[in-house]
Amino acid sequence: MRRRPLQCPFCDNYLAPPVDIHSKTIDVTGGICTCSAVYALDRAGHNLGEIFLEALGLACKGDLDKALALSPDRYETETFDYDIHTNTAARRENRRGKSGKIIFVRLKS
Repeated sequence: MRRRPLQCPFCDNYLAPPVDIHSKTIDVTGGICTCSAVYALDRAGHNLGEIFLEALGLACKGDLDKALALSPDRYETETFDYDIHTNTAARRENRRGKSGKIIFVRLKS
């Protein structure tokens, strides 16, 4: 799939590049969409588990206990290859992990 400008996979809003977000419990590079989805960046593409937990924590407004207690049927996720220089994303373009990855998480109502 070809690269496209960064968009939320849940509502198709165009998104700003990820920024550093710091709180008491979370330090993540990512952002929040207007549909309440959050996204988190793994610059190297090698720490997806850690970044996924950070994204869940961000979706739970910093409540890591709540994030860890969520069952998979309570949220949706999408993962894309991400180019930080052009703010573009693609699905599984680079399977060898040489590019950054961006993870989207949205809690279900």
